[in-house]
Amino acid sequence: MERFESQGLSIAYDDVGDGDPILLLHGFAADRITNWKATGWYRTLREAGFRVIAPDARGHGRSDKPSEPEDYAPEGIAGDVVRLMDHLQIDRADLFGYSMGGRNAGWLLARHGERFHSVIIGGTGINLLELEDPGHWTDRGFKLTADNKKTESLAIPAIVPLYEKMTRIGGRPGALSACLLGSFPGLQESAFKNVDTPALVIAGARDTVAGSPIPLAEAIPGGKAVVVPGKSHLSCVTDAFFRGAVLGFLGCRWPRE
Repeated sequence: MERFESQGLSIAYDDVGDGDPILLLHGFAADRITNWKATGWYRTLREAGFRVIAPDARGHGRSDKPSEPEDYAPEGIAGDVVRLMDHLQIDRADLFGYSMGGRNAGWLLARHGERFHSVIIGGTGINLLELEDPGHWTDRGFKLTADNKKTESLAIPAIVPLYEKMTRIGGRPGALSACLLGSFPGLQESAFKNVDTPALVIAGARDTVAGSPIPLAEAIPGGKAVVVPGKSHLSCVTDAFFRGAVLGFLGCRWPRE
């Protein structure tokens, strides 16, 4: 484990392997170990020829845990990724986020797409979008989160049970609460209009936190969507179909400069 300083906070990260760098962003109330190393993703990506860089998001794992909601705005929690790349002198990398990490990856794609060869937005779908007409998507048959139906941001009610579980096993309640309260609102579809970075949006067919990945992929020029059969939000990461779809996408080997 290594550390760097971002906006006065100490951020822990792993940097293992050789090859093209890929950054892994974990989900809410998880960390780099539970989301990525314990599930075999470090090994899988290293065997595929990648240098794996996985930070603990602020408020999580071994990173500092501020208790103010404003510390978890996207410029902070997602911006840490760009600052880590600068710290490591990496101009461009692949990016793979899941759940909260997928939301952060989506924001980074919209705001800093030029820093990434490709972006994988996992466990995140229509819940990332700020919908002007949620009924439009319902009529087209796409599953919405409760918050999309109310045109609010982030599926906080669905996250509460996970939050409660993690605080029982040692997560810092103040930091996790601040992260929930400070999480950024959904992005408008227009946020992606100038994106030219290859992007994959992938979520389980039974993922009631993410909702359908298809509308989000449709908002991203050239974006591709994959629905993982039979999988929920928490069962997707270790699924063989999910793993194969991600590796297949990365296997296209988008041009590196």
